[in-house]
Amino acid sequence: MNLFIGCSSSFEVEDQYKETTLELVKEIAKIPDVHLILGTSHLEDGLMGLCYQEFKKNQKQITGITLNQYQDLKPLKMEQVISVETTMDRTKEIYQKSDLLLFLPGGLGTYSELLSFMSEIVEKEENKTIIIYNKDFFYTPVIKELYFLYKKGFINKNINEYCKIESESVEILEFIRKEGEV
Repeated sequence: MNLFIGCSSSFEVEDQYKETTLELVKEIAKIPDVHLILGTSHLEDGLMGLCYQEFKKNQKQITGITLNQYQDLKPLKMEQVISVETTMDRTKEIYQKSDLLLFLPGGLGTYSELLSFMSEIVEKEENKTIIIYNKDFFYTPVIKELYFLYKKGFINKNINEYCKIESESVEILEFIRKEGEV
């Protein structure tokens, strides 16, 4: 199963986000037959770097999807590196390659991917699952806004119809294990 993990490439985030990301990703990386998809260019950086390191430690397959402009910065040590022209191309490639989409705390790029994937799933009625890790209420403002848009008729599906929202890592791990068995 190809698991995309969307998260911050910045390491200037509060320690609580580093700790919760590392705690969860350490366990995900141990699940058999779970391969990592990253939309990245800087593997040493941020929460994304923690994901990369844990999957590498567990000798898991990693596919990186990067922009052409970052291709020569540092060698990407992955089984497959896909280089694309734009962030829109990267988002499309990530979506096509992923079976399951997990969102950890992140910034503008992470939000962009999350909303793009939500729109794709709703519009195409795709059978992909988005998991939002809402630890410490990180995504609550986005969730509230999407619920507001649904209630006002701007969105035709409630967020709970196409996203699994969890604040406990145990629930996320259980869900990923079950998806991997299918």
